[in-house]
Amino acid sequence: MPVMATTHRIDLDDVERDFLLTGLLQWGGVVAMTDDLAKATGFSGAEDYYSRVVDLVNALDDPGLSATDWRRALAVAEVAFSSEILGLGHQWEDFSHYDPDDTYQAMRRLQWRVLGLSY
Repeated sequence: MPVMATTHRIDLDDVERDFLLTGLLQWGGVVAMTDDLAKATGFSGAEDYYSRVVDLVNALDDPGLSATDWRRALAVAEVAFSSEILGLGHQWEDFSHYDPDDTYQAMRRLQWRVLGLSY
């Protein structure tokens, strides 16, 4: 019988939610997910990322994500936000509803909260 992963719900404020949604949904748009990047962020490859991203987005608020999926979502959003080479970098403000300084603070808050989740 398979073991079900514990689901964790994190109450996200508007900036944190925008950070995750923008970070998750821009891959395949302006920036492309590669197999190497997908593997580095916890997926088995780009196809795995693309097949799971909508489910991750839909589960952010309810019912929540496993600790592993929170870490994957955070890692993908971090790269999209901060990397000029792999992600949106300075183009972030064209896709987000929030100032990059506010987004940076939201990212840091989420990092601490996700880090504290148990598997």
